[in-house]
Amino acid sequence: MYIFKYKIFSEEIDMNKLKLLPMLVLAFSIGAIAEGAFTTVMVSAKDTDAYINSVKSNTALYELIGADAAGYCETISGRDYKGQLMMWSAFPDVTSALQGASKYDPSKAPKEMSKMRKFKYGATWAPIKNFPRIDPGYERAMRIKVARSNLPELVKVITRLEKEVQAAGHDTFMNGLFVAIGGGTYEAGTYYLKSITSNVDTHGALIDDYFAGAAWGNTYREALLLIDDVVNDQFEVCEQFYTASN
Repeated sequence: MYIFKYKIFSEEIDMNKLKLLPMLVLAFSIGAIAEGAFTTVMVSAKDTDAYINSVKSNTALYELIGADAAGYCETISGRDYKGQLMMWSAFPDVTSALQGASKYDPSKAPKEMSKMRKFKYGATWAPIKNFPRIDPGYERAMRIKVARSNLPELVKVITRLEKEVQAAGHDTFMNGLFVAIGGGTYEAGTYYLKSITSNVDTHGALIDDYFAGAAWGNTYREALLLIDDVVNDQFEVCEQFYTASN
């Protein structure tokens, strides 16, 4: 399990930080800025199991790019294409993530690897809500559109939601909110909202609890009101298979 560190800068929202930062498209402002970053490589695998096993058997790539951790997410519901996989790598900061991405071009993978999958696109991600750990499992992955003026409040609400859901007995639940940097037209104008539990059983129990009238449902609906549009909604099964030795 890889642990993200984070810094608390202020308990108040600085609205001036809501402006788009030139070149980086970072449109957010929150009281707690999470450290860490991810890179992702989206591929369409001819045989997902064979491809995943091949990557697992050769982790030298992740040593080369300086990743702290790495794994995959396989889309199992709401696929955009057959064999949809997201190969992810975790880094301590955005600089390290960009440096790592510059050391490997997935569009120029070795022939044997290229035969196993079709490269779609890559992106770098910065967390805009505290994401204290990587503990992959069964995950709902949503691309959402949120007005800049509503983003600080959304971060507050989903942070409160996380605590309420955990207090209701769903102790493996956590959520993350990320913004893409250099994600092309695929990720432009959206945020990546993840709702994570340990496995399909715990995620199903969470949804059943909501439909049964869980008290935290009020907070969930409060969050929905702050979202302008859901662009994509999928379920993924995710796993971490690499952790840096140092």
